[in-house]
Amino acid sequence: MQRTCARPRLLLVLLMALGLTLGSVAAPVAATDGGSGDDLEAVRGQTLATIDYKVGLLTDLKNGTDNADRMFVYDEGIGELGALRGQAAVEVSIDQLRVMDATAHEIYHSTKERAAAVGQTEGEKIAEARKATLDAITYKLGIFVDKKSKTDNSTHREIYAWAIGQLKALKAAAEGSSDIGALNEMKAQAHEIYNTTKAKIAEAGGDKGEETKKEEPEKTEAEKAAEALAKARRSTQSLIEYKVSLFTHAAEAAKNPVVASAYTDAARRIRELAEAAKAATTVAAFREIDAKVMEIYESTKAAVSESHDKPEWQPSEAMKAHVDSVGGDVKRLVGEAASTSEKSPETAQAVAKAGSKVLEEIEDVRGAAETGNDLDDKWSNLDQAIHNFRRALAEHVVSVTGGPGCMNGWHLPG
Repeated sequence: MQRTCARPRLLLVLLMALGLTLGSVAAPVAATDGGSGDDLEAVRGQTLATIDYKVGLLTDLKNGTDNADRMFVYDEGIGELGALRGQAAVEVSIDQLRVMDATAHEIYHSTKERAAAVGQTEGEKIAEARKATLDAITYKLGIFVDKKSKTDNSTHREIYAWAIGQLKALKAAAEGSSDIGALNEMKAQAHEIYNTTKAKIAEAGGDKGEETKKEEPEKTEAEKAAEALAKARRSTQSLIEYKVSLFTHAAEAAKNPVVASAYTDAARRIRELAEAAKAATTVAAFREIDAKVMEIYESTKAAVSESHDKPEWQPSEAMKAHVDSVGGDVKRLVGEAASTSEKSPETAQAVAKAGSKVLEEIEDVRGAAETGNDLDDKWSNLDQAIHNFRRALAEHVVSVTGGPGCMNGWHLPG
């Protein structure tokens, strides 16, 4: 009798835990307090922003490959998201909009997985191997050409000349090869030539202090102006990318739909300045764009800080608070799975492993939230880790309870 009662209780506990994960971890920004109709447009705006963001990611992936089959898969995913966006634009149910937000994540990850499963063509494999080999050879060739030009030591010049000759011959062979094994061998030979050359130079007394320093010609005013303009362009582009990334992910992490909407709007306004940056032709124009970016950043930060009644509040705080919350949920759910591990040891171990990966990615996101360095990639990695965790947890629930089901738009296998 006890066993009969324990099974429904265990089913209820695990399904409630799974429901929490699917509702708050996978689509944090959709989780609002209350669910009032007043929040409808804010939730809709965030769902549309999520869909648009995922479309952008898949478009970037599509543009980064020449594989026609992969491009077709990406197009399918983009098409699915487009259809989902059309539904979200007219949906009047907050709950359904939340499901659509989570569905956008599912479509994105499913599309990535299917595209990754599309094997490389033989030509792509050869091209990839050839590029890796030529990159290694060219890099080392550049080093030795530079060193040879900067030394007056005749012995050293002979050694460098030998290395340059060897690498040039290797480069010519690599350019004409379509044998992946041979190309990999050539890459190894390039490293061997490099190490042998360094050893010969060391035996000949080393090149430290023996290189003649060449005087660089004074740059013209036009060259200085061109360099300053290029530097300003890079700086402005980096600032725009950083702030867009910061606000985009802060919006995904925000629990309050009004705050999420403010972050989404800020990301949109800053992204629009990218067109002005492309057209700018003076340092002053770039500085003006920088000022506009910072004005949007500071005004948005001030508005959100006021709503939190915390003057020091930063957009990064929303991300860190969210991922810390995710980490707490994941740890608890891993413990929940562990408590039923005797019923399904393998799936419980899979949950623990997937949970550890989520926690690793959380630490990476926390660091990137402060600096913006590779934030998009690290956020995407966390998104994928959470997706894998949800899948592992669902499989454990099914294995323990023996039944399929569907919660919050997530179909449990079984």
